[in-house]
Amino acid sequence: MEKQTNLPVKPMLLLALLQGLGLMILHQSIDFHFWPYQHPQWLMLLYSLLLIWPTTVLLSISRDNFFPLVKYSLGFALIICPLAYYIGYQALPVEHIELKSLLFTYSLTMGIASFKALMYWQHFSSGNPFTYSALFRWSWRNFLTLGFALLFSGSFWLILFLWGALFKVIDIHFFEDLFENPWFYYPALSLAMGFGVIIFRNLSHVIDTITRLQQALMKYLLVVIVLVSVLFLAALPLTGLESLWERGGSILILWLQAIMLFFVNAVYQDDPQIRPYSPWVHRFVYLGVALLPLYSAISLYGLSLRIDQYGWSMSRYWAVLVWFFMAVFATGYLWGIIKLKDNWVEQLSRVNVVVGLMVLGAMLLLNSPLLDFRKMVVHDQLARVESQTTPLEDLDIYYLKRHLARPGHLALGDLKKRYGVEHPKFGLRVSKLLEARDAETSHITEQDFTAALAFIGTPPPKALVAAMFERESKETWKSLKTKTYYIVEVELSRDEVAEYLLVREMVNGVSLSLFHLDGNDWRLQDIIGSAYGLGKLETESFIQALEEGHFSVETSKWDDFEINGRVYRVSQDEP
Repeated sequence: MEKQTNLPVKPMLLLALLQGLGLMILHQSIDFHFWPYQHPQWLMLLYSLLLIWPTTVLLSISRDNFFPLVKYSLGFALIICPLAYYIGYQALPVEHIELKSLLFTYSLTMGIASFKALMYWQHFSSGNPFTYSALFRWSWRNFLTLGFALLFSGSFWLILFLWGALFKVIDIHFFEDLFENPWFYYPALSLAMGFGVIIFRNLSHVIDTITRLQQALMKYLLVVIVLVSVLFLAALPLTGLESLWERGGSILILWLQAIMLFFVNAVYQDDPQIRPYSPWVHRFVYLGVALLPLYSAISLYGLSLRIDQYGWSMSRYWAVLVWFFMAVFATGYLWGIIKLKDNWVEQLSRVNVVVGLMVLGAMLLLNSPLLDFRKMVVHDQLARVESQTTPLEDLDIYYLKRHLARPGHLALGDLKKRYGVEHPKFGLRVSKLLEARDAETSHITEQDFTAALAFIGTPPPKALVAAMFERESKETWKSLKTKTYYIVEVELSRDEVAEYLLVREMVNGVSLSLFHLDGNDWRLQDIIGSAYGLGKLETESFIQALEEGHFSVETSKWDDFEINGRVYRVSQDEP
């Protein structure tokens, strides 16, 4: 392809420098606590603009398309702004919700949306007739140019790191201190990134050669993938589907579909009249493609079983969304095979363009109130509790807190109001989760803690409950994982003064601690062999035995002995 010699180099470098300075200011706002610090909605908006808009412009601008490209890119930026603001708003209140819990899905969806939008506006601003082969070429150019530019920028940073380290060993710390300052490395790395983009955009003919090289490699790998998929599908009637569901088979099937579709599109990428295979291999490949809807049906069945059993979660919504697009691709390709047979590749381009626009729209909607998976998960989980499909004590409130941002936080407050008084144990767990992340003191009262205790046998002294409450207030990680507290009176010291076991029924087993009276104070003694890692049925059996008094105190066969201040204990294990 043509070598791009009409790049506006100086404006591109200026844009890269301004991008770095903007990112540096945002970084400093977090470090030095000035606006927009503590305003995640504005932080997300500004970071999105500074990362997406300059990067996409650098990848696409030229002297020939300057004004059309500015029009398209600014239009896309106007779409990004309210979406970024909305996602940042989901991190309020900041004292309760971590912004980083939103970053992965937001970055993934906006990255895909920006990538899809970029190749469309590149094509439209070029003034050339719309063709799928041109879209494909733009997509691979953008992907490889950005990848190589990031590699160039990373290499530049490693050289700076080596520079600083070399001078440090001879006691010159100036360069190390300089390179570690945000006011230096943000502009420097942004400029390096800009240089990298310019270098590799001027080598677009090399990028196109690399694309053809990967096409040649994937040509052979695609045949292997088709063979694997056909053999796997043929083996399923012999093995059944149960083992597939037990080992997360639905997700593996989605991966298989995604990989095959990617390789199909990498091999059959340009002119549909070009056949990369001999006729029989070509038919074998489209046989594998024609079977993909069967995989979609199997995967949907497995996903529906999990959803019926446990309800919706973020990962299941994502799995269904991915399934939907895989199924649309597979069905569209199958229709082309039925209708056109050996010429089915002509249908491939039409399906890809339509579904590509659907993917772009979906990625944008996922960051809006119209398709907010977090709200949808909260609504489903609360509905399951109201209908008693999910028992209140089995509701994963920790998931609501850590993964569902603002909707999850609001749901916890609603759950506490509705069920906290009637179910004090549940209310205590929710109250702990509603504590601010950096709170120095807990707002949970000893009265709340006492109301959530279950006494097995004689109620303990009030001083003991106070000591337990003080201890649990300090061990936040244990209290967050604890579903129910039990207090059991035991006699383990043979001094005719009762001790008490604090038994924590946790989400992953049971934990025990022993409280004993030392003078006028209750002291804690940890128990070796607490039953962590028990399954749900084992935990229920353990608690039932405890409540029914099916436990005994066993004295040691061998006493300890002491030599020179050291205590030695005889092993209880039989040789």
